[in-house]
Amino acid sequence: MVESIRIWRSPYTSFGENSQTPNDLLDETVTADEVYTDQVLAKIAKSGFNGIWVHGLLHHIVSESIFPELGTNAPTHQKKLNKLIERSGKHNIKVYIYMQPPRALPISNTTFWENHSDVAGQIEEIEGDDNSESFQVQSMCTSTAKVRNYLKNATGKLGEALPLLGGIILITASEYPAHCVARRGRVLGALGEIENLAVDCPRCAKRNSEDIVVEVIKLIHDGIRSVSNSIEIIAWNWSWSFYVDAPCEEMISQLPKDVILMVGFERGGKKDILGHKDSKIDEYSISYAGPSEQCIESFDLARKHGLRCFAKLQFGTTHELATVPNLPLIGNLFKKAAYVKKNNLAGFMGCWNFGNMITANTAAFNWFLSTESPTEQEPALSQFAINYFGECDSSKIRAAWDAFADAMNNYPFCIPYLYTGPTNYALSFISHPAPLNGKTSGRSWLGDERGDDLSNAIADFSLEEIIMGFGLLVEKWDKAVELLKLGLTNVNSLHAAEEIANAEVCAGAFRSTRNLFRIYKLRLDWNNEKLTEYNEITKDELQNIKRALPYVEQDKRFGYHSEAHCYMFNAEDIRKKILAIENYFSAHQSSLFETTARQAERTLH
Repeated sequence: MVESIRIWRSPYTSFGENSQTPNDLLDETVTADEVYTDQVLAKIAKSGFNGIWVHGLLHHIVSESIFPELGTNAPTHQKKLNKLIERSGKHNIKVYIYMQPPRALPISNTTFWENHSDVAGQIEEIEGDDNSESFQVQSMCTSTAKVRNYLKNATGKLGEALPLLGGIILITASEYPAHCVARRGRVLGALGEIENLAVDCPRCAKRNSEDIVVEVIKLIHDGIRSVSNSIEIIAWNWSWSFYVDAPCEEMISQLPKDVILMVGFERGGKKDILGHKDSKIDEYSISYAGPSEQCIESFDLARKHGLRCFAKLQFGTTHELATVPNLPLIGNLFKKAAYVKKNNLAGFMGCWNFGNMITANTAAFNWFLSTESPTEQEPALSQFAINYFGECDSSKIRAAWDAFADAMNNYPFCIPYLYTGPTNYALSFISHPAPLNGKTSGRSWLGDERGDDLSNAIADFSLEEIIMGFGLLVEKWDKAVELLKLGLTNVNSLHAAEEIANAEVCAGAFRSTRNLFRIYKLRLDWNNEKLTEYNEITKDELQNIKRALPYVEQDKRFGYHSEAHCYMFNAEDIRKKILAIENYFSAHQSSLFETTARQAERTLH
């Protein structure tokens, strides 16, 4: 039996910069060798993984005579990658390069565009990673013979230069601008609505978008296969529904038979949430076990056309709460792993560039895939609890894990909330008794400046529903925490301490989120008559963050977001918030008493 591919990633490695004037020596293909020390690789291998992925830009990794301006530092990239590949191999880990060729180039690269105006394609405007002013990039048009030859030749050189490379993972829809229809033609908006954006490239405007995408994959495939039959080629179906309706048979049917199709496990799923029937799951989720019907249909089509199947998962944590090491919904992880195991998938990519810390979740998922794991959920969870924690009350721990999953069924899951909601940083955010300042709360997954306007997060679910949902979540989560503690009574181990701390900090983040939305509701139409209610909520928040603080002080993983590479809360932030709240109550004690007395008097009369 062929060993399945299990791909992971360090939380402390970085994509590299997306900039108008990029320094390619900061690319992950150069820097990853320093991050993946032998100690880190050993830990990843011990946790059950046999692959790591790094982000790479083809035009930085190789030099090709068709476009001699590109790849000036290619020898450095190749040297560093081969060193990483060699060291990883000693730990039975292969390296996979996650790629999106041909990535669009900044228009400011005037030398390239003056020399190659004949391949100039679609222009897009994007933001740099530093959230500075946006800039324009232009596609190298794949409808030109010159670019098609470049893709095939360059990927051939990639295979030659990195003969022991495990494989490449191809994203071919949006993410960054790449081919001319990466963000053009039929696309889907944030709420799943279909939009049609004009394709300005006159060559690609005449073609079907899906044919352009498949052509790119075939060219890369042919380039790699011209030099290697061992390097895996994994094509990710992320957002192929931009181009044709899911499950995208028009594209799957055209793929070379030795390509592995990687499918989003949860995307396209439906779930009843807070009275909303069939709420759409269009992101990674641990609260939704999956697989979605769309995922199953994609796998069925892949098998029909002779392709191997691969799952795209994120089972550490997700945008649901990305600033903790893990969401401890172990029962849902069992369901995900059971499908992967039963259907003999070629493997999985288990994380994105966050949600990638080694925790009980990683241990559980890989153990559930083993022959040792029972095939039924209850005994599998009980046995895993004993394996992971040692002598414990496995029935109570299993009940806690089930209760965590039940609590998360009240999470207001939708794209607008996930991408702009405050849950990742709520523990450190201070909401004042005053009208809103009107500044946006920013993007939830990056370290944006935080305003107090949460309106962007309120879309599929009303403000009242969000408050109700987090109220139910907090109530049920707290009971689950107590069950977990009972199950781990007298268990003196690092694993036990970490999982209790993690559950407690999750509880704090969810309660802070509820309190923040309750205060937001008051501040929408603020007046001082609302001070009493504000104070009650703020007292609850003070107790909440005091409860979370000791755990955050003891473990520096809390608050860290691996995609943003920054802390969205930490112990210092929480201490400042505690001090600010205590100073507020101290300074306003007399006036608060007078306000309460006046309100009581009005009530009596």
